[in-house]
Amino acid sequence: MGPGVIMAASGIGASDIVSATVGGATHGLSLLWALLIGAFFKFVLSEGVARWQLATGSTTMEGWAEHLPRWVMSLFAGYIVLWAAAVSGALVSGCGLAISNITGGFVQQSWGGFLLAGVAFFLIWTTHARWLAGVMKPLIIVMFVSIVACAALTFQDPLAVMHGLIVPTIPRGGANTVLSLIGGVGGSLTLLSYNYLLRHEGLVAPGDLRAVRWDLAVAYAFTVVFGISVMLIANRVFYSAGIAITDREAISRMAGALEAFTGRIGFFVYSIGFLAAVVASLFGVWQTIPTVISDCFGLLRRVPRDRREAAARPGAPGYRKALVFMAISSVPFVLLGKPLVVIIAFTVLGSFFIPFLAATLLYLNIRAPIPESLLKNRQATNFLLGLIVLLFLVVGAWEIADFFPG
Repeated sequence: MGPGVIMAASGIGASDIVSATVGGATHGLSLLWALLIGAFFKFVLSEGVARWQLATGSTTMEGWAEHLPRWVMSLFAGYIVLWAAAVSGALVSGCGLAISNITGGFVQQSWGGFLLAGVAFFLIWTTHARWLAGVMKPLIIVMFVSIVACAALTFQDPLAVMHGLIVPTIPRGGANTVLSLIGGVGGSLTLLSYNYLLRHEGLVAPGDLRAVRWDLAVAYAFTVVFGISVMLIANRVFYSAGIAITDREAISRMAGALEAFTGRIGFFVYSIGFLAAVVASLFGVWQTIPTVISDCFGLLRRVPRDRREAAARPGAPGYRKALVFMAISSVPFVLLGKPLVVIIAFTVLGSFFIPFLAATLLYLNIRAPIPESLLKNRQATNFLLGLIVLLFLVVGAWEIADFFPG
């Protein structure tokens, strides 16, 4: 597992599982293609983020600060503060939901969330980043194996699966689900953390491009198999059985339905996989995003690069201030007592970042003086980045038109 898997796992949290569960339960296998498209688009974006760094020696945010108007960074700073609070609330709420589900309600959601958040905060505050990566890898393995095992236990109709993967269709009222699946798979703002993970691994030279691409290919193959597995399970236990489901009951109903299909083992395998997913995401986000936040505000204040990098390292004052903010800001969301409302709201908020990142990468590669080489965007890459922006605009317009049918 390279840094790409750590980044991708940080983006796979409760929101992705809920979105895939509701998508499979509501529309069956017809939206499997959206996971493939989403993973491919995230590969293009992550590869663009990495390639910019390999070509210029600067992160994507440093590129924004140098080549875009200052107000863009100011708006992004406000967005990242709002996003960090929302993602923290969603992940801690998701941890509480996982604990409550696996204990049958014996541990309340808020207390379960605070317990796991406290453990994560303590370990990140006191532990070396490389050791934390070692903690995440077993969690990633558990979440992947558990969910894929559940999918294997409930698998049926391979022809319908192939049709759903290769024939894009959007059922009426399903445009928002498509946006959620494409925007959620593989994370959103967590893509920026890849710059810093690559620096930590020493992958910063142009010759590292091939290794970076392989790393990302493995990461998004892992991501798409995980998402497809969740949708396969939801299709079998809800859509095929004609059972309606809502966001509010996605996790508990999924675990209960699997118990009815496979016995008690199905309940625990799925519940453990969901718990591992949200805990791994909480560790990943709280470990990497404080670096992004610290660097963002350092760029706004025009702090020299060496001082910014020092302040953004794990354990540094700037890093710890951001970590404390993320931990404290999660408390109101958890006390709200509506974990799935928070999770879905975060998913929608995170989806706004994807077209922004695609548009800025397109702009940077056109305007910035990058030498003609494999590190400069080809026309096909520019086309894909434009397509990502356009797709989100079209799908959003589709949903608005569906909401106002007259």
